[in-house]
Amino acid sequence: MRNDEGMTPSERELEAALTGLTPVRSEINRDRVMFCAGRASVRRSTRLWQGLSSALMVLLLASVLTRPFAGESERGSETVARPVVRASHRAIEPVDQGQIEAFRQYVRTRRAVLNRGVEAIEASSGLERDSVAPPLTREDLDDLLS
Repeated sequence: MRNDEGMTPSERELEAALTGLTPVRSEINRDRVMFCAGRASVRRSTRLWQGLSSALMVLLLASVLTRPFAGESERGSETVARPVVRASHRAIEPVDQGQIEAFRQYVRTRRAVLNRGVEAIEASSGLERDSVAPPLTREDLDDLLS
């Protein structure tokens, strides 16, 4: 539908020129444009990581190269190294031989259980059956807790 009533002579001339044009087939492929746009967006983020890792590598290399070797000694320094004595705030408690022997017995029993199973507990236990106290009842527990 053409509306010729409201057009000026210059607009009619432009309309006539435009109707004489024919569209030219485009050489641009939509899929190729989308692929290139995606690749460009990823390239920016990878460049950031590449630059950051390069800077960190340079800093690491500089710190390794500037570190003095362990065999080097400072020349001109005439100080003598003194051993550092660290004082403990806790007093050393005497060792109880009974505790040591109980620990050794525990280790022996544990090894026996790991090697031979639970049956090894009765064989290595130094307790007599008569010395074992009977199990506690609920009333005994109530008396102990009150």
